[in-house]
Amino acid sequence: MKPNHAKPATGGFTGWDLLICVVTVLLLLLVGFLLFPNSGRGKIKASRINCVSNLKQVGLAFRMWSNDHYEKFPWEVSSDDTNSGTKEFALTGEVWRHFQAISNELSTARVLACSDDTRRKIADWKSFTNNSHLSYFVGLDADEIKPQSMLSGDRNVTSKVKPVNGVLTLSAGDPLEWTTAIHNKKGNVGLADGSVAQLTKDNLNKQFQAALQSTRQPIHRLALPE
Repeated sequence: MKPNHAKPATGGFTGWDLLICVVTVLLLLLVGFLLFPNSGRGKIKASRINCVSNLKQVGLAFRMWSNDHYEKFPWEVSSDDTNSGTKEFALTGEVWRHFQAISNELSTARVLACSDDTRRKIADWKSFTNNSHLSYFVGLDADEIKPQSMLSGDRNVTSKVKPVNGVLTLSAGDPLEWTTAIHNKKGNVGLADGSVAQLTKDNLNKQFQAALQSTRQPIHRLALPE
């Protein structure tokens, strides 16, 4: 009988095995590269949709309040016991008071904080006591019968004009833009007709011009929750 000279199996890692591992890792990296950016964009889109829903509810609440107060918004009405408006606070920077006035018209206070605004959170009306819980501005020159006027919107709006006590007073030549605080240099604006527009910087400025034309006033004031 001839002796068996066969070499025992070593179970070594062959070049073919190495190639398969390298290809697998590259595929996994490629899949991750494709999926994670999409996931991020999906989250951004979802947060803006949530924000649009919030502003629609806010707009409806302001309009309901207005219908019960001679077609005027809270900041146009006195804060006496009869009317419960916020006129006395319009230029103080206490923007939260305008939203507090519509608490009976809103189902929950949580709609006043955008899900993308990680610095602003609110649990209920009891904790809603200052601007730190609020994600949205109000347009002090909004008019329910002038549909293109700016009623509310994301707080990350800014301009070369400096706000005074949180009030940004803008005229036709003042450009607007969005900061990175929310929605990655984009934002949403609720109009006096109850609609909400998702706006880039260019469209924000077009909407501002439309608001000036709609109100036929030389300025448009936005009260920001700084």
